[in-house]
Amino acid sequence: MILARSAETEEMRSLAFVLLAVLTVLTVALHHGAAAAAKGGDLRLSRIASELARRPVTIRCEGASGALTGPGGESGRTGFIDDKPVSTSYLQSGICETLHVYARSLKACLLPCRQPLEIAWSLNTLAHESYHLAGARNEAETECYALQAIDFVAHRLGASDPQARAMASFAFEQLPQRMPPEYGSPKCHDGGEYDLRPNDPIWP
Repeated sequence: MILARSAETEEMRSLAFVLLAVLTVLTVALHHGAAAAAKGGDLRLSRIASELARRPVTIRCEGASGALTGPGGESGRTGFIDDKPVSTSYLQSGICETLHVYARSLKACLLPCRQPLEIAWSLNTLAHESYHLAGARNEAETECYALQAIDFVAHRLGASDPQARAMASFAFEQLPQRMPPEYGSPKCHDGGEYDLRPNDPIWP
């Protein structure tokens, strides 16, 4: 009887040792995974993009520090393979920097106290590329979706509801006229074909 209990105790100790070893391996793997993600992409912006794309995606920042546009005039880019979006979008470094500064400097101002147009452009760029990551290819459709997500992105960066709504209205007033013609569409209006919330009276 004593021998049987001793063997059972030894088995339990062995099982506990194996479980501890497995837990240690998983912890190390998760740590390295998080470190790799931090090195490879912007974690905060990636989380926001993933929510809009409704799948895990990565946002990476590239180009010269402070630049909102690249040599070709683009602020972001997303590739497609066989009509399917890849899982990574690239934003100009100035876009990423502007968004992080915005998140750190939210105050009592309804609109940003400084550079509201640059911030609206940056919020829109993140939303735009996120909808490309979701599968939208047509630029006018993608841009219309992005304009409707300005308040969402602003809110995720820490803006209050009034601040986020003010940014959305400001962006809709200011950005379309600054976009290339292929980014605009008569379908982009309250109740239009590109309205993501047709039953919601709030627009955009």
